[in-house]
Amino acid sequence: MNTITLRPVLFLLMCLGTGLTVPPHGQAQAPYYPDSTWRVSTPEEQGVDSKHIAAMFRTIRSSALDLHSLLLIRHGYLITEAYWAPYHRNTVHNIKSAAKSILSALVGIALDKHIVNNVNQKVAEFFPEYARQRSQRDISLYHLLTMTAGLDWMEDSGPSPYDLKNWNKIPMRDKPGERFEYNTMLVHMMSAVLTKAAGEDTKTFADSTLFGPLGITSYRWKRGYDGYYRGGSDIFLTPLDMAKFGYLFLNNGSWNQEQVVSQGWVQASTSMKVILPGSVYYAAGLGYGYWWWIQERGYRAWGAGGQYIIVRPDLNLVVVITANGNDNVNRYGEFMKSFLEENIYSAVQSDAPLPANPQAARELDSTLLAIEHPGASPVRPMPAMAAAVSHGRYILEPNTKRFKSTSLSFDSIATCSWTYRWGDRTITMQVGLRGNYVMNRTDFSMGVNPDGEEVACKGHWKKDDTFVIEHHIMGDPSKQLFELRFFGDSLALHITTIGLETIIKGKIDK
Repeated sequence: MNTITLRPVLFLLMCLGTGLTVPPHGQAQAPYYPDSTWRVSTPEEQGVDSKHIAAMFRTIRSSALDLHSLLLIRHGYLITEAYWAPYHRNTVHNIKSAAKSILSALVGIALDKHIVNNVNQKVAEFFPEYARQRSQRDISLYHLLTMTAGLDWMEDSGPSPYDLKNWNKIPMRDKPGERFEYNTMLVHMMSAVLTKAAGEDTKTFADSTLFGPLGITSYRWKRGYDGYYRGGSDIFLTPLDMAKFGYLFLNNGSWNQEQVVSQGWVQASTSMKVILPGSVYYAAGLGYGYWWWIQERGYRAWGAGGQYIIVRPDLNLVVVITANGNDNVNRYGEFMKSFLEENIYSAVQSDAPLPANPQAARELDSTLLAIEHPGASPVRPMPAMAAAVSHGRYILEPNTKRFKSTSLSFDSIATCSWTYRWGDRTITMQVGLRGNYVMNRTDFSMGVNPDGEEVACKGHWKKDDTFVIEHHIMGDPSKQLFELRFFGDSLALHITTIGLETIIKGKIDK
């Protein structure tokens, strides 16, 4: 069942009122857990103002935000499901560091099953080879879970966290337990601990104890360079499966009459363990539990670029967001807190149904359709430069990014063909010219799918001499911008993405 076929039903429910379709006060007659589909309801049936939600989408569309999906689940009902083209409900996303909360749940399961004794066990009990420094011997699982291990670490600017051979290369700065320092290697160490304790790899353990009971099967999980499944990132889930994980915690770890995660671990892992120092500027206003971020009311799994699973037990609400790597979306205090409070939390007005609002239903429906199926935009006339550079191949100067050549062919007003040489591969992408993405497929991995990628591309003339291509590898939270500026027989290729900005010069191949 897809969102397009659901929406006429939602509108009909809105028009009929509250008494004929959904049990009153948004409560199910019996405990409910989704399988391949979710129960669907109007916002008003679940005490949420759809006019407020529609206004939120207008705000998003007029802003610089680059969201991929936004889901709202209240009282177990899917009341809002939005996917920005070219994304859809079956797209799996790298949830980045939101995966840390999944590892936290697996630790709780391992404790419940007595695979791990307690959180005070020392890492050295499992891996004595990673306790060469005396103070390392005091690092416990609790210190991993609370990011207080004491290693002298700077996230994203040191050795790979996904190779435990680097563990002994990092000196200790503090005594374990003294200071919070965000460190993905600590979560990867826990993946190794779980592997050793359970006698099977972390993914196999997760399949049988967590993902299996929740019916989550269409997902991917990368291994680290050391062979362990990556702790702390690179789990790829659909937004609906992200919502299942949030709903599991909203229901205190229970799923379909099975206690998947103990209620005690849900409460312990989502309660404040660390008050964050002011230096953690991106999380101002948050605290930290066991790999969960603790907000004023509720908690969240949070991944770079705006990947969120937000649980508000007081509102009986789960919010899922996936997004492009936008820095604003990734700062809680400066943006996300106000966005959530002004646009989502304030729309939740009652535990009882609200009066039907057919006009708001129509507005919300048309807004969501426009998001998922945007029409073609007017195209400005092609500049003379388009004909001048079309079919010309530009040889790029030697560079560390392995780009060797590039060319554009403008043979249509709707798409252009972009060919580039990258390493030993020649790659051709079709690029939409009407404000719409064109989907491309590769038979090799660009870092997301090992069997080949879906890549969405669109482009426009920024200036008469500058053509910009937006390049999305589907499922990756970041996009790449390729800005080609032509002058004479020369070209400057400006590439930007998260953590990278470079300019590569080239000349026409005569």
